[in-house]
Amino acid sequence: MGELKQEELKEHYSVSEYFAIANAYEGRVEYLNGTIKYMAGGSFNHSRLSTRITTQFTIALNGKDCEAFNSDLKVFIDKKNSYLLPDASIICGKANFSDKDKNAVTNPIVIVEVLSKSTSAYDLHEKFSIYRSIPSLQEYVLIDQSKQSVEVFTKKEGIDIWQIKTYETGSFQLESVDISISLQELYKDIDFSS
Repeated sequence: MGELKQEELKEHYSVSEYFAIANAYEGRVEYLNGTIKYMAGGSFNHSRLSTRITTQFTIALNGKDCEAFNSDLKVFIDKKNSYLLPDASIICGKANFSDKDKNAVTNPIVIVEVLSKSTSAYDLHEKFSIYRSIPSLQEYVLIDQSKQSVEVFTKKEGIDIWQIKTYETGSFQLESVDISISLQELYKDIDFSS
């Protein structure tokens, strides 16, 4: 099934309608409190960076009670009635699932989005606004695919204030899971001209 034609689009969808569309649609579909958002296919660099960050997380988390997941794992945000598909995420301890969808988790501690020209504003503003309402979330990571740059938003303990750090060389740190990731390894052989 392809994307719905404009005349078939509705202003508001129920969660059950979203599930039916997501199950029939061949691509990725997100649900934002009644709105359906079709996710475009990623670029070569986007796919490469998404795969690398998940792999590097898996290696760095070895021996910890935390696990990295790729973009196939849905995250349900109850306060915003939304199902989103981050490019990568980390869950520590036991995964908690949505009552409505046993394939959607509710307790990521880290969420990652790889930025593209078409999604950077959405990832930075609308998506981050929704993600911030996840009680377990401690860090939000934005990986730029047009240049070597990673932004890490870290929630201050006990309050809803987020500190931002930008990394362009060396390694970036994730305090919540006590790991560091090499930018040189993450961006190895990335062609920024494409």
